[in-house]
Amino acid sequence: MLQKINIDIIEQLSDLLEDLDNVVYKESLAPLHYHSVGQHVRHVTEFYLCLLKGYETGEVNYDARQRDLRIEVDKDFTLEVLENVTNHLNFYQNDKQLILQTAFGLEEAINIPSSFFRELTYLIEHTIHHLAIIKIGLNEVYPEIQIAPDFGVAHSTIKHRNMQNA
Repeated sequence: MLQKINIDIIEQLSDLLEDLDNVVYKESLAPLHYHSVGQHVRHVTEFYLCLLKGYETGEVNYDARQRDLRIEVDKDFTLEVLENVTNHLNFYQNDKQLILQTAFGLEEAINIPSSFFRELTYLIEHTIHHLAIIKIGLNEVYPEIQIAPDFGVAHSTIKHRNMQNA
């Protein structure tokens, strides 16, 4: 279930990327403090890659991202990586105990007990947050780009809106 929710969000992102020109994808946008859509997508994508690696090793460390610039600047490459992520999420169906390693600016990393499902839950909110940022940037600079109304909107907000409109 959590895998499917994450996959649906990744597919929303992939659908948007399919419609974007690669120039727009890697352009620095003023409303994003001169970051690009590609930089936000790389950040999100690499969190998923860290979790998938962690599923194999038992340890997740989002601070140890690769920071692969190809994901920032090559939309087609990124779409392939996202497809690979969704394939793995479909494959990893069982929960698993994990150790989350993070430093929060400390000299040494701390280990926090977690699980695959807990981290998938975190990535839902993390990804939606970045999609919302992407949407803001694109709407400000490229209002002609059609973005799905629920893109970057939390599931609880969508549910609340639907109840209000019913």
